[in-house]
Formats: sequence, C-alpha cells, structure tokens
Amino acid sequence: MQRISVHITDETKQRIDLAAKAKQKVEADLIREAIDEGLKKIYPPTSSAQALLNLAKMAEDLPSRPEEPTDISEDTAKYAFGGKDE
Repeated sequence: MQRISVHITDETKQRIDLAAKAKQKVEADLIREAIDEGLKKIYPPTSSAQALLNLAKMAEDLPSRPEEPTDISEDTAKYAFGGKDE
C-alpha cells in the first residue's frame, strides 16, 4: 500500500469520525473504501474487451479522406511496409 497525505476540512474530519464510529471501522479503512467507491463512480474500471471496443469506436470517429481505403486487408504489405501503388 502507498501512503499519501491530504488536507481536509474540519467538517469532513468530523464526518469521517462519525461514520467510522457508526460502522465500527478504523478511519483508514473507511477512507480507503470511500475513495474506492468514489473512483468507481467517476472513473469506472473497464475490461480489456471493453477497452478494445472503445478504441475501435474512437477509430470509427476519426476523419478520413475518400481516397483512403476503409479495409486494408486486401493489400496488407503495402500498408504495413510502405509499398508503392502499382
């Protein structure tokens, strides 16, 4: 685990104290749980498959020119190694 320091308001400290007592937890555990839950809401974890789908969606939205191929599978050597047009 990493150790960090943050500055919080007196009101936030009081809320942490009350919540820790109410849940019968150590403050550090309560804070870790709150941070994890908050991060899940603002930056949800994604699976590798979902990350690839997101990347493909981003690629679809990229601007392209009409003369560019939409499928390079027919002449992969040309696009992979910079071959010349015949």
